[in-house]
Amino acid sequence: MSSFKFSINTNALKKSRTTAQIVELCRQSGADGIEWGLNSLDTAAADALEMHKITGAAGMEVVGYLGAGHLWKTDMIRRWSEAVAAANGRMLRVAAPWYAWDFEESLHQKDSFLALLDKARAGLESLIPLSREYGIRYVIEIHAGNIAASPWAVRELMRGLDPECVGAIYDPANTVLEGFIRPAGACELLGRHLAYVHAKNLFLTLSSKRALFDLPRRARWEMSKTFLEQGVIDYVEIFFALKKTGFSGYISLEEFIADEPLQEISDGIKFLKECATAAPDQPQKPYLKFNE
Repeated sequence: MSSFKFSINTNALKKSRTTAQIVELCRQSGADGIEWGLNSLDTAAADALEMHKITGAAGMEVVGYLGAGHLWKTDMIRRWSEAVAAANGRMLRVAAPWYAWDFEESLHQKDSFLALLDKARAGLESLIPLSREYGIRYVIEIHAGNIAASPWAVRELMRGLDPECVGAIYDPANTVLEGFIRPAGACELLGRHLAYVHAKNLFLTLSSKRALFDLPRRARWEMSKTFLEQGVIDYVEIFFALKKTGFSGYISLEEFIADEPLQEISDGIKFLKECATAAPDQPQKPYLKFNE
């Protein structure tokens, strides 16, 4: 049976708050854990240790640390790993190769997608011994613009690699922009490589910017953040997918709208718990017969 915990991603919070202030905000919101963003390699060891101590003292877990660099730069990842391991860190997000956020970036991208896939695969393979040395699971985020924008890409990149060593953060809202697969299928593709889930929501609006190349009848679209219950992602469907595939673990809230987001986060956790309760854990009869 699936079980879920809820954490807060700090990247949108750390610009205007101290570590202690973030911990208190998360504690008041009812979070079980914190997903900490690190700033620089030079201060990562001291920062991670402070985050670990204050989070634990408040009765919460450190879900993981964010901010490590390109996954294929093994020597640099080793330095990040030393810093995180000293704080008893067990999860570290690393960066997959970037391909293109939009047409404009794609237009100027000289690297082939296939070459970047090979680069990422070789980098992930080099992280396996590091993972076993430091006891850290390295995770990449499913994110529009990078080569792991789709659960299919993660499956290809991590095929045959130990899921205790490498994994992926499933961000269903990011897949609206690129790489969308019905959530049940996405979770099946990720399988044991699914580390945890990012929760945010968005909608698309018609942009006032002109499309590249001045041709008629072409539009540009922009992403806008919104509250969890208002966007294009249906979190009852997300929890159905997670429960159907037997996932248990963290759902981490990120990308807040309010300047003082305590109420937004508290309401978001409550909403997600309601969605988890409402979601069935198995397909329902009558079953569809499309493929018979």
